[in-house]
Amino acid sequence: MPLKNLKKFQDRLEKAAKEKSLAKRGVKIAAVIADALRTVGEDPILVGGTAVEFYTEGGYATQDIDMVTPGGPSLFEVMMNLGFERRGKDFIHEELEIYIEFPGVSLGGERQSDLLDVDGTPLLIISIEDLIVDRLCAYKFWKSGIDGLAALLLLESRKVDEKRLKTQAKREEVEDALDWVEAVYEKVVREKMKKEEASRKLEKWLRKN
Repeated sequence: MPLKNLKKFQDRLEKAAKEKSLAKRGVKIAAVIADALRTVGEDPILVGGTAVEFYTEGGYATQDIDMVTPGGPSLFEVMMNLGFERRGKDFIHEELEIYIEFPGVSLGGERQSDLLDVDGTPLLIISIEDLIVDRLCAYKFWKSGIDGLAALLLLESRKVDEKRLKTQAKREEVEDALDWVEAVYEKVVREKMKKEEASRKLEKWLRKN
């Protein structure tokens, strides 16, 4: 069944895709997708690299947009209506250069989301504390240095609930990774350490653990 107000959604999506600011493009696209999916009872939550990109105000760049939502046939239909083609686990809009994945049905566990207002459109986004822990898990268990750097950038980007961050880190068994990333972050702040040196220190920890 065609999406109600389809032309309006298509126009909004095209406008969002033309956004020049990397820090804003992803969330603007995600907000339009979320608004369209709400017409079929879905309310997706923005996670992954685009969430990092938003919180760091473009300090971390990605082209992929990840959102969690139950999904199903209705999601597929909405995405097709908007001009996306499904390729494996991804939805791709070649003309607008948009790449979207729905990697899960929910945040799971004790994770929380926050509500953004994106040009008048509501958008749920994973909390910054849970996003940091998510990056720390990838850093520690997948040996991903770039995710360690993302966690560091998130620490310096916004006010973080330290108590909740430590609770979540303990729950996911990444307290040691958090301690190290925070130590490197302190050097960035106090000694004006450059990002390249910070990356080397983050990689050094991975080689020891």
